[in-house]
Amino acid sequence: MMNWLQALNDAWDELTKTVSLARQFRTKLISTEMPLDILAGMRASDNAPCLMLQTTLAPEALFELGGMRLSTMPDQSGPFLVLSLEDSSRRDLFSTICADVVSAATRAVMADALEQFLARLDAWRRFLRDRRDGLSRPETIGLIGELLVLEQLLTADPYRLATWQSPDDGLHDFESGGHALEVKAGLGPSSSITISALDQLDTTGLRRLDLLHVRLVEVPGARCLRDIIGAISSILPDDASRRAFDNALLRRGLMPDDDAARLTPKVQQRSIDAYSITEVFPRLSRAALPIAITEATYTLEVRAIAAFAADATAALDAFVQGGASD
Repeated sequence: MMNWLQALNDAWDELTKTVSLARQFRTKLISTEMPLDILAGMRASDNAPCLMLQTTLAPEALFELGGMRLSTMPDQSGPFLVLSLEDSSRRDLFSTICADVVSAATRAVMADALEQFLARLDAWRRFLRDRRDGLSRPETIGLIGELLVLEQLLTADPYRLATWQSPDDGLHDFESGGHALEVKAGLGPSSSITISALDQLDTTGLRRLDLLHVRLVEVPGARCLRDIIGAISSILPDDASRRAFDNALLRRGLMPDDDAARLTPKVQQRSIDAYSITEVFPRLSRAALPIAITEATYTLEVRAIAAFAADATAALDAFVQGGASD
């Protein structure tokens, strides 16, 4: 398998030694054995490394985030899409991103290569918009909770990946046909649930909302995030779904090389507890708060919401069945 990171770094090193002419960029075709003519580039004005491809992109998809810029450059042969490094301290991440989007294109068939290249680039755009580094331990635990729920949903119906709304900044973690699931995960003894935004338990526009509390215990030899991701990938019905899942994980904040998050902790699911969010469920409501309060985080005591407990299996089944016609 081609090492695209090494290939790109070699190309940039070679371009650095090339005499700059009047042109705006010095370029080198990365490989002739791939479905797209992707170029390694070097900006003449400051020797900033770039990745270039002759194509167009909607203006709203362009960005300048995390020390990188995605822009377009006019050319006699047609416009070029240019991903450039603007902050030299982020060279390693820039190289990783470039190698990753090139790899995404090479794994696709010819007809889909450009679409996969742009989809992966957009996933990185969303990652850079929201964060500067990998997942923290609490964030990793939260993602594990969501993926354990996703695994159960896909086991019941392998075409339910699109119901996972968290990677796309959805109001709730999962939503389908007016039924939403809000997932909270706890590692070890967990007698409380933290609600991190006012709208997380908002039922406006929904016919049903369930709060799922995924209880985890840390066990040597149990599953880590990488194992859970592998299990989900094996359930998905085709390569297109698996690529969509990979992009969703990146948008959710999980970098491809984030081994710290992927390998620890190793957890076992103790239970999933469900609570039905009704009109009388104890929660903060934006409509009931003074207008000066724009956001809030609060904690629910698990024992105090026992009266709202529901059957988790039934809630998940209802979610799948209710969205079967979506």
